[in-house]
Amino acid sequence: MTVFRPLLPAEAARYTAHLLRLSASDRRARFMGGLCDDAVRAHVGRIDWSQSIILAAIVGGEVRGAVELRLAGARAELAITIETDWQNQGLGGMLVRRAFTMARNRSVRGIELYCLGDNHRMLRIAGRLAALVSFDGGEVHCDFQLAPADAFSLGLEAMDRGGSALTMMLEPAGLPRAA
Repeated sequence: MTVFRPLLPAEAARYTAHLLRLSASDRRARFMGGLCDDAVRAHVGRIDWSQSIILAAIVGGEVRGAVELRLAGARAELAITIETDWQNQGLGGMLVRRAFTMARNRSVRGIELYCLGDNHRMLRIAGRLAALVSFDGGEVHCDFQLAPADAFSLGLEAMDRGGSALTMMLEPAGLPRAA
């Protein structure tokens, strides 16, 4: 069973472990270039958790996919990672839609996403979610416009969080452990 929930700052090591499990091609797709393990660790170390949401897809107690949403007022930047064995199962689309709901509920009106032109999976998600797409050489900029929060989006996030909490309690590996 997959649990979708935001990671806490105390769970940075779980996010790091997920990023370190990415294949070289998946790291290139996420970071728009190759990144060594130390650079991945440094990236996670620079996250401002007060201005970021890391929404994780947790399977069997391990983060297998994540959306990193960096908030900046009414705008946000989104990046997504899915481990190779978990790709092509709709996990990316589910994470992005949940992240959009969370962003709307925090007064974000637009989301930007940058990817390489050969990142067909991300471009497919962008197309399904009606992004305004522009190409610059080998890079792609996707701009998503979001509707304001409403009772439905607030309720959807509340139900999602409540369901995740219940699922985590029922799954032994789902509860984070205190350090």
